[in-house]
Amino acid sequence: MGTLDASIINVSLPTISRDLGTTIDLVGWVVLSYSIAVFSLLMPLGAVSEKKGFYFMYKYGYIIFLAGSLLCGLSLNIYMLIISRVIQGVGASLLIAVGPALVTRSFPASERGRGLSVISMVVYAGLMLGPPLGGFIIAMGGWRWIFFVNVPVSLLGIYFTIRYIRDLPPVDPHKKISYPSAFNLSVGLLAMLLALLLFSNGILNFNAAAGLLLLSFIMFGFFFYFETNPKTKLIGTEMFKNRFFVFAGGAMLLIFIALIAVTILIPFYLEQIKLYKPEQVGLFLMIIPVIGFVLAPLAGYLSDKFRPNIIATLGAAIMLVGYIYIRQLNEATTLSGIVLPLAIIGAGMAIFSTPNTSGIMGSVTKYQLGSASGMLATLRTLGITLGAGFAVGIFTYNKNLSLQKGLAETEAFIGAYNSVYNITIFILLAAVIFSLVRGRNVNQSG
Repeated sequence: MGTLDASIINVSLPTISRDLGTTIDLVGWVVLSYSIAVFSLLMPLGAVSEKKGFYFMYKYGYIIFLAGSLLCGLSLNIYMLIISRVIQGVGASLLIAVGPALVTRSFPASERGRGLSVISMVVYAGLMLGPPLGGFIIAMGGWRWIFFVNVPVSLLGIYFTIRYIRDLPPVDPHKKISYPSAFNLSVGLLAMLLALLLFSNGILNFNAAAGLLLLSFIMFGFFFYFETNPKTKLIGTEMFKNRFFVFAGGAMLLIFIALIAVTILIPFYLEQIKLYKPEQVGLFLMIIPVIGFVLAPLAGYLSDKFRPNIIATLGAAIMLVGYIYIRQLNEATTLSGIVLPLAIIGAGMAIFSTPNTSGIMGSVTKYQLGSASGMLATLRTLGITLGAGFAVGIFTYNKNLSLQKGLAETEAFIGAYNSVYNITIFILLAAVIFSLVRGRNVNQSG
């Protein structure tokens, strides 16, 4: 429901804009407000879950998400809708933060990869179904039903939580929650995301974005100050001294930066250069999640049978091959020449994701599972945000530069497109190296 709600809303933005009589710039905050709420709370809530337990997180996550969904559907104006999306994002962050931790707690190490592969499948399913389901719901009942449809799902989630998760005790019920540390972490993440999103969307100028980034770094400085004191720590610095965790998390961040460059630019290439219709473009964009959905169980099985870092590195290397192919797309590329690299990227992403998550969750102690789970979700969201800003920024700069030199529109587009993937190839190469040098999972082998 979390990934579905993040992807389903994009289809409805033009309809919402017309119905509520608002501008495109303002309706964009319907997406941004949800993302900002989720991103700024994931890491603190992951730590909170260690004290409060999975039952608390899922129960209140579903209740808040349900309330936010109802308010979204009943919104009388754009401002009410934006505030309601923040409430919905708070509920989603409670749900998203603890999924990998719950699976890691519930499965033995020999089956952890297969358990986590189910989460990967559900994530891919949400990404696949969001746009087409959104279009269908709007056609049948209007944009408000995009939110109302969450109500029965949330009620079902509450039922399953009470039925199956109530008896799972908290990992560390006596843990003290450091509110100063949590506050500084949330504000730091919030300021960083606002700077990246608003600058990349042209809402903030460079000086304002730099000011927000400076505030973010100051908040992170206070956060790490509190983390070094056992009496005021929220997460602690132990995970950041874990080489396996740091390098595997770094590889994940780089992978998502690279992945979003495809999902951002490929639609423009398909529509403007290959002249495909929007509905055809949607089919192309489903290739990566469909391949991921199919291969996730295999990746989980392999990560249980072999060292997860080896399988994850193989997946990153396969993605690198796909990007070398996709970098060569031009106006003469055939249908198979487009489908093949997208399929390779989808396969690489599937083979990387589950083993990498399994390795990370197996590298921490049971008292760090919630924090690690929240951090994984934060890194994924940060990678998507950085990737979008990087891809759009580099592409726009190089295209405008080529047009100023007198190149034709198509030639300028292909040149700018290639410039993004030239850099992305090196980002993926760094991801392969990060994955390779992470070392053996000491916690798991011990």
